[in-house]
Amino acid sequence: MKRLLVLFAVIGLLAACSDLEKEQQIKRVQQEQKKLAQLTRKLEDKRIQDISTFKVNTMQTELKIKQNLYLDTINLELAQQLDAFKVMRRSIKPLMKQYHKIKAGIREEKAVLKSLSQDIQQGRGERQRYDEFIQFEHNKVEQLAALTTDFERAKTQFFNDYQRLYPPVNALANQLVEKASRRR
Repeated sequence: MKRLLVLFAVIGLLAACSDLEKEQQIKRVQQEQKKLAQLTRKLEDKRIQDISTFKVNTMQTELKIKQNLYLDTINLELAQQLDAFKVMRRSIKPLMKQYHKIKAGIREEKAVLKSLSQDIQQGRGERQRYDEFIQFEHNKVEQLAALTTDFERAKTQFFNDYQRLYPPVNALANQLVEKASRRR
């Protein structure tokens, strides 16, 4: 009888330890889900929705300049400004590609973490590897965070460059168009 009682106590103790481990694992998955929610909030920027307008504006301005700028001498300051403008315009496509890649990665990771959380709660799959799976997903969330930081830096640079370069270059393009229309 004592052996049976000891056996039940050991089984109860193991079950309690298992529940503690399960709770910790679920908390770790929830922490990763919170990090993903923070990354999603970081990506929310209304200006990104208007990026196609910025692209069209910059392309039209550059086209106006190409069609109407005829210089017989080189103005170094103007050349540097136009070159910086062109670099800024060309950064739009990679910036949006990076944005969509991060959004897709976050969406995918949310689904994986939800599935992992359900597996842990229901005890499905390879239970002994849950910690390993959680660590792997943690690393993926960290990679997404690094990509988001890089994107934020590039986005800030783009918008700063746009505010600095677009008004004077667009004004120059409009002046060139006016001069060309007077000549005709």
